[in-house]
Amino acid sequence: MAQSQKPTPTLVEQVSEALWNMQKHDLPGREAGFDELMRAIASDEASQGLPPDSEQLLARYFDTHPNQSERVKVGLIQLLAKEDETFISDKSVPPGTYTENDSEYYATLIDTVSSLNDDRAIPALVGAMTTGGIAGRGVLKYGDKALGPVLEQLKNPDGLVRASALGMSVVLLDARHDPASHKQAIGLIRLALTDSASAMREEAVLVIRCLAERQDFVSALENISKTDPENFPGRSDDGVDGDHFYPVRVVARQVLRDIQNNAVCP
Repeated sequence: MAQSQKPTPTLVEQVSEALWNMQKHDLPGREAGFDELMRAIASDEASQGLPPDSEQLLARYFDTHPNQSERVKVGLIQLLAKEDETFISDKSVPPGTYTENDSEYYATLIDTVSSLNDDRAIPALVGAMTTGGIAGRGVLKYGDKALGPVLEQLKNPDGLVRASALGMSVVLLDARHDPASHKQAIGLIRLALTDSASAMREEAVLVIRCLAERQDFVSALENISKTDPENFPGRSDDGVDGDHFYPVRVVARQVLRDIQNNAVCP
């Protein structure tokens, strides 16, 4: 007697299975779930002819399957929040643990969540902003709605997160185009110049380079260029600091030269 074939899962069943796998405890399982979801969406008849992993692909799927859109959006946002913890927040993971495929998956996920244009994605995108690029643009497009969550990250114990939040905060505040917001941005920059994390101090120096009132910071930059303590073995190109490399001092001297030469902000 011929064995009956197992029926092909429906699109709804494929999506449900993928969303379930996206909640797994192991990273490979979640990666597989995300791939399954995107393949299922791309296989839909209404999506034929659209590039894979594109904003148009998701938009078409949500238009043609409105009853599925909410659970897919929430599933993707929750997945990004989880991977922010995995790739950014978890400092116990030894360097080199994640593969190139893992990093590509995280970047694709960030891009996918950014394309949702859903306010609920703001915290997850803010959590990924140290990756720059896609995550940063994803945050900035929300404008004032993202300002509160970004400012909150200035309290983060991770200096790299604070540095990313500083740059993002200044852009969002200046986008308001009002004196009070600009004054707040200047205050954040001045405070960051004395932050305990070198990444934060360096970011503040780089932000100063593009300020209209950067001349007002010359004295502070001169002090940083001579006294910032962060250093590593090795000489800088200008050889000013002896047998050690002082990254924040070097950046401060570069910005001072730009100011002196009236160089245009890059």
